[in-house]
Amino acid sequence: MLIILYASISIVSSLQCYACQGQDNNRDKCVTTAIQCLQGQDACKTTVRWGIPPYWTPHGDRIFHISKECDTRVQCNRYKAQEMSFCKRDWYLDWSCIECCTGDLCNYYVTMGAGNAKSSLLAMSSSLFAFATVWMFYK
Repeated sequence: MLIILYASISIVSSLQCYACQGQDNNRDKCVTTAIQCLQGQDACKTTVRWGIPPYWTPHGDRIFHISKECDTRVQCNRYKAQEMSFCKRDWYLDWSCIECCTGDLCNYYVTMGAGNAKSSLLAMSSSLFAFATVWMFYK
């Protein structure tokens, strides 16, 4: 009787995480496929890479590569610390970031950041153009 109770508690208390490999967005598989983590895996890990895809694209356009899986909190934080120097989130450079979280299906959202950099570049360019126009007018 005690063995059955222990087995049912361990099944109920195991973590669930979203799982996908190398997807180019955070839709479809990355938010619909959930897995039961193995015993001892107490964190959900999300890896976000921004870079040139393994196949040819016009102009060498970069895309997101999103992977989600179960991991241990210690191992996930170790990977995160190793990748921290590559986690720049610049739209014009390749980068890689790892996010760790605990709690069932906590890795639903992904912080990608490169889209904001593109809009910031547009704002900066238009500001620079306006400044140059005013400067030329008053010169």
